[in-house]
Amino acid sequence: MKAKTTLKKSVKLVAAMMMAIAPNCAFAQFNRTTYFMDDVNFKQRLNPAMAPQRGFINLPFVGAFNASVSSNSISADYFDNLLSNANSADYFTTDKFVSQLKENNRFSIALSNDLASAGWYSGKGFWNVNLTIRADIDANMNRDAFEFLRAGRGMSTQSWANANLFTHGGKAKANMYLETGLGYARPVTERLVLGVKVKMLWGIADLTAKVQDVAVKTNLQNINPHQDWSTITEEELQKVRGKALIKAHAEVDGSLTGLTFIKDDKQYIKDWQQYGSTSFAGYGAAVDLGAAYKLGRDFTLSAAVLDLGFIKWGKDNSIKGVSEFQREYDFDGVHAGEHRDEFKKTIESGSILNQDLWNMKEEESKSRTTKLRSTLVLGAQYKLLNDKLTVGALSTTRLGEINTQQELTFAGSFSFTKQVALAVSYSVIQSQGKGLGLGLKLGPLTVATDYMYFGKDTRTASALLGITIPLGRRHRDMF
Repeated sequence: MKAKTTLKKSVKLVAAMMMAIAPNCAFAQFNRTTYFMDDVNFKQRLNPAMAPQRGFINLPFVGAFNASVSSNSISADYFDNLLSNANSADYFTTDKFVSQLKENNRFSIALSNDLASAGWYSGKGFWNVNLTIRADIDANMNRDAFEFLRAGRGMSTQSWANANLFTHGGKAKANMYLETGLGYARPVTERLVLGVKVKMLWGIADLTAKVQDVAVKTNLQNINPHQDWSTITEEELQKVRGKALIKAHAEVDGSLTGLTFIKDDKQYIKDWQQYGSTSFAGYGAAVDLGAAYKLGRDFTLSAAVLDLGFIKWGKDNSIKGVSEFQREYDFDGVHAGEHRDEFKKTIESGSILNQDLWNMKEEESKSRTTKLRSTLVLGAQYKLLNDKLTVGALSTTRLGEINTQQELTFAGSFSFTKQVALAVSYSVIQSQGKGLGLGLKLGPLTVATDYMYFGKDTRTASALLGITIPLGRRHRDMF
């Protein structure tokens, strides 16, 4: 049986956006493990006040290559199976799939790649510039949404004689934009360093899909309480009497050049498509603010707020679809046979979670404004062994419309020489007990991960690759 869910179609469109826009790029937001490493410029992604010891030029496209993926329930093994069985409603009813789910199931990808970036000292201050492509993808699905599919297979505890199924469904959001930034960090006193980065944003794509409410109610007689609607016979179906009701509310908002809805002859939305080449569909601005304060020669506290900003998307590049669907199925009246067949088809196929069912209509396009995913960063570090060893803790809270992610990371870094350093970290919240991270600096090359890959049971993973050309003489740390 086939089931094209709104969430699946949203992810499909997101993937199409990314393939069309950046076919040869890989992307991530920041890396925690490198935050306590000396002479590494990536820490400025988490705090604009944390300047490196010397200037730098990151090699184009590979100077800051980073990717992270996180889920609270879907492991690598299950995610592979999910992609392979995305068109099968039967897969989503299996005990193997449902047993891994939580009440609320989150999936996030944070992506970023420097196309060009550099930093340099001028007097006591440190300047930096960047041209970066960034993307965020978030999805959230309630476990009870899959009870609709299980109920259709007779696997629910609710009886079809008097069923009352309800879910808030799921949400999916994708955002992609180009960022140009100018940053500056400078000591204000002997103990305090302040940093700021001002950024212009060039919006490429933004999509939000929400299945906000779905309900099925029945009052049926002559029906097996736990009927599998995919195996019910025509004779059994004709004996059913009573009424059923399906209600749903869903919305789709999108911005992308050339993005349009495809409609049927009744003007209901049946799909969407992007025509022509992709360019900027919106414009905005953002700012990063950071500070670092020395409590003593070896002990430093730091704090930052990142990505305080917005993107305004143009009216001509935006679409919106809304559905307020309600349909009654009469198993007794003139159209009983037609209603029985339609209800059976809807329930057995999983189309209850299919936007095609809901008679979604296009609304008049308007300009729209979206906020960025802002991040709060708090850090503390202590240096030992003549500054060769640094230990610290880092808290990050990344706010999102769909998902909010919090993490607490403990890390240590040891500098063998000015060119060779090793860092080890452990993150305690997102990793389900597998939050081991490693960072290695070998001259201009830095590789790091906050979450190592531990096989098919891994739910959170990340990777950083950076190649940096140093500029100018070495400065002592501002902080």
